[in-house]
Amino acid sequence: MVGFTAAGVQVMVDDDTLREVVADPEALARWCTENPEDPRVVAHLRMLGRLDEAAIAARRSLEDPALPPLMRAVRRTRYAHVLQWQGAFTAAEEQFDLAAEETGFEDPTSPSSLSVLAAVFQHRAKCRFEHGLRELRSGREVSATGLRGLALEDARRALVMREMLGAGDEGILESSRQTVARLERDD
Repeated sequence: MVGFTAAGVQVMVDDDTLREVVADPEALARWCTENPEDPRVVAHLRMLGRLDEAAIAARRSLEDPALPPLMRAVRRTRYAHVLQWQGAFTAAEEQFDLAAEETGFEDPTSPSSLSVLAAVFQHRAKCRFEHGLRELRSGREVSATGLRGLALEDARRALVMREMLGAGDEGILESSRQTVARLERDD
């Protein structure tokens, strides 16, 4: 399993669901309480399953009209991820699409813009994967197949971008590889 730390807490990404599993939820919750204005709270609350709180924090984090486009894209991606976990896949994909557009508003060729765009693609891939699973469970196989194809396309795009950028954090590359590998499996 791929892992990373969030606020000093170990988090693993499940190979089957591609969702984060927090090793010490109490410690992460404590950090959220101590840092309520930190924009990362949105992701941490989401990982803790506190989705309504995460959605409120995410919307609030997007309210500043002076927010630079790249930072807005990062925050919008966090909000989209919350929507995904709430099962609002269409709304989540719309937010991911807006975030992808926002990455190009500053300098679309800068490494930071491309890095954020790769993250948007990877998270949108996970959203489409989950949406496809729900469609499959509902007996909509054609829709599920289409979503899985789009998800794999996004995941591969994210991986290629990260490899081309020479992502310094091996964990980021491993996360992209994990997502592609999961989407290539048929189960």
